[in-house]
Amino acid sequence: MAQASGLVLLPAQRRADAPLVVYGHMTTGAADACAPTRGTPDSTELRRMQQGDRVAELLLAGGAVVARPDYEGLGVRGPHPYLRGDSLARAMGDMARAVRRAFPEVGRDWVAAGHSEGGVAALNTGSRTGPAADVPGLLGVAAITPVTQVDVLATLLGDAPVGAPPVNVVVSLAALILKGQATEDRALRRLLLKQGGLSPEAVALWPDLERLCLEDLGGTDSWGGLSPQEVKGPRGDEALEEMKNGLRADDVRHLRMRLDLPIRIDAGALDSVAPLPFTMQLAEEYRSRGYPVELAVWPAEHSPTADQAASELAAWILDLFDHTTGGPR
Repeated sequence: MAQASGLVLLPAQRRADAPLVVYGHMTTGAADACAPTRGTPDSTELRRMQQGDRVAELLLAGGAVVARPDYEGLGVRGPHPYLRGDSLARAMGDMARAVRRAFPEVGRDWVAAGHSEGGVAALNTGSRTGPAADVPGLLGVAAITPVTQVDVLATLLGDAPVGAPPVNVVVSLAALILKGQATEDRALRRLLLKQGGLSPEAVALWPDLERLCLEDLGGTDSWGGLSPQEVKGPRGDEALEEMKNGLRADDVRHLRMRLDLPIRIDAGALDSVAPLPFTMQLAEEYRSRGYPVELAVWPAEHSPTADQAASELAAWILDLFDHTTGGPR
């Protein structure tokens, strides 16, 4: 069992048997300071920490309780297994259990939702074989710009020069992915830090992953100052292949979802982090297995998609509760 933190938002008019939405945040980093509950007005991650606020406001107005977990290792002791599906699903399910224990007015029904890394968390929560499968009452999952086929994106940008987005962002995200995988794989950690998987420059920057959040990791004085090729050590290609193997194995495409569970995916047509073709392939793969998927596409980049989708997404979630209870919002 891992200690975790999070935020619980209660509607102005509290009622018995209130519906619950557990909302996973987008990537902020792996340091404790990157936990949304530790956000401050001068935090460089404040925008990403607050990216789900519009969705939360609409859900609260509809009478739902909104719980926002920080994820394992953010804001509390221990490493953050970044983008690891089981860890994210466990954080979502544990948050649902904790809120029910702390607030007796919260009912049995709940929905898992989230953005980017939080979208991955929501989809993993819907897995019928995952860590959250035994949390009763899950009515549906909603994923905004969930990242998929990251191994392909890493390959496409592997030879790109540094100096402009999205390369500096991708380098920072790749470093976080390696850090997350290394928290669960000691052999990979040795390869990266002791056996030439990373360059000396990248090894020197490794502590930044427990010190800085995503925006600052992308700076020229941190991981964003290295090109993909400059990250690699003598055994860099081997380390890269290990990373891609881990990403393929943990990709949301392979999840065994609950067959009767409604799934909503919101995608950005201009998204460079979760490219639209990959998201559309994800939706089609799910549909081919019989999963009920609704896909909405918005004229937006990765982050703004959440705000553009907010009204329709909140209505979709609240309708799930309405159809179950038969009562008003």
